[in-house]
Amino acid sequence: MKKIKSYILVAMMGLSVTSCEDFLTLMPLNEVVLENFWTDSKDVESVLRGAYAALETSDCILRMAAWGEFRSDNIMIGSDNTDSSDDLAKFINENIKDNNELTTYLCFYKAINYANTVLHFAPEVHRKDPNYRGSQEKAHEAEAIGIRTLAYWYLLRAFRDIPYTTIPSIDDTHDFFIGQTPFNQVLDSLIYDLDRIKDYAPIHYSPKLDNQSNSSRFTRQALYAMLADLYLWKGDWDNCIDCCEYVDSIKRMEYETLYAEKGISCNITLMADKYPLINGADNDGQCGRAYNEIFGKGNSFESLFELPFGTDKSSSFVSTYYNGSNPTVGRVKAYSSIAKIGSNNLFKSGYDTRFYEDMLSSSSGSGYGIMKYVYQTMSYKIQTGNIQVTSTQNEGRPGAVRGQNGASPNWIVYRYSEVLLMQAEAKIMKAKSYGSTGLSDSLNTVKNTLLKEAFDLICAVNDRAICKSVNNVTQEALSFDSYSTDDVLEKLLFEERQRELLFEGKRWFDLVRQALRNNSPKDVYTAVKGKYTGNTKSVEIKFSNPYGLFLPINKDEIKINDKLIQNSAYQLSDEAIKKAN
Repeated sequence: MKKIKSYILVAMMGLSVTSCEDFLTLMPLNEVVLENFWTDSKDVESVLRGAYAALETSDCILRMAAWGEFRSDNIMIGSDNTDSSDDLAKFINENIKDNNELTTYLCFYKAINYANTVLHFAPEVHRKDPNYRGSQEKAHEAEAIGIRTLAYWYLLRAFRDIPYTTIPSIDDTHDFFIGQTPFNQVLDSLIYDLDRIKDYAPIHYSPKLDNQSNSSRFTRQALYAMLADLYLWKGDWDNCIDCCEYVDSIKRMEYETLYAEKGISCNITLMADKYPLINGADNDGQCGRAYNEIFGKGNSFESLFELPFGTDKSSSFVSTYYNGSNPTVGRVKAYSSIAKIGSNNLFKSGYDTRFYEDMLSSSSGSGYGIMKYVYQTMSYKIQTGNIQVTSTQNEGRPGAVRGQNGASPNWIVYRYSEVLLMQAEAKIMKAKSYGSTGLSDSLNTVKNTLLKEAFDLICAVNDRAICKSVNNVTQEALSFDSYSTDDVLEKLLFEERQRELLFEGKRWFDLVRQALRNNSPKDVYTAVKGKYTGNTKSVEIKFSNPYGLFLPINKDEIKINDKLIQNSAYQLSDEAIKKAN
């Protein structure tokens, strides 16, 4: 019989329901055999929970943020940095070597192995357990592939070419020292798997639309959102749009259900008359409602997939890196250039609620602290383009900070407003594909229709964040006449993504996607160069190489696995290591 080689599987089984825990207490760990475990659906569910739990570790959350955010023009090193090795500062300042701790990736491969194990054994359980229906097995398959795809998706965007396998590490019959698979080949495999199983997942796990299980597990709409993201990177605009429109249909259905139950008290508005989003501010200038639902409470109407935490299951990322219980600058802080309001800045309007909800100027003068996720509640008014300060607001801060012993915030991976912006991006890029000259009247009409539809999607996200009426003065909405060309609208799209998804682990990946699409890695340097001081020339040289946009394989991985090839932008470091050894 095959004995368990991997301690990972034993750890997963420790997450099981009571019957599995009893089983483990009756047999020494080194005598646990696979045939005695995979007997019914509870075993599959147990290991599937272990796969989700692997994504919820502090190591994974940190890397989701660091890989997707810290290298971007959103983040600088904070005054509260206590990293004794200085790996964090080196990472943020683009002085990244292959011995940097933030280039390790084992935590994601643990989640992948859990998922691969479920996919390997679930069919066998289906044959053994007559109560394990085929539809339930397929639903578990969809969740496992969703988890595996998400883990690989972070690795792929961070490292480009990565070790890729769909075989679980459970015995000695397979060689797991494998080399990298090229980016496009992995991307195609992820798309194939996700497209094949996306409709096996349930639309809802609970009839309660605000129930945690509907956004803390992979639902059908969450899988469609991730598939849209993959298509966006592949440049398959039509399939991206189709996936986004499917999510639109589900959210509209949910909105109609909630509205039928609660009427206007459901606090959701159809933006652009078709996209349901949580109200950001009322007509009296009272703000914070959308923030409180999405980032404070969590598992909101707009959430598609988020990693859940609470008082019984905590995450240290936000309190360690963004801010602690005292709202000051943490280990990282907002880059000062985004913390300004003006026509030439990221935030154009002083009535944009996100400006006040995402950043805070430190009273010590140490920079702009990150407020998103840190604050549990927001309640403030905007008056003449500024927060209205009252005696009940601590030094003008518009809400309550999470206490040290309070619940950790959920970490959001996909939410509906991002799907709207994905859809807008795909429509803009499809319009650009027609070119700008020599178009027939019919093609020109098609192109302009796509651009107008994209503009409406961007406006839906932007309008909900704008406090529209203050002191009887109505703020002007965006005008299509100002953004009617594809290049100008594309710029607006990425600015809106930056505003809407600030500090959520998206910005660096956006910059890389643009650079790859435009075949111009130097564009990334143009975006981020302002935050560097002493190493601007070396960073510019690094970003002239497309592989410089990605991370090096950690030296310890290369020592263990000689089939790995170092990223060409970091090969000098790799050669030095091999020479030293």
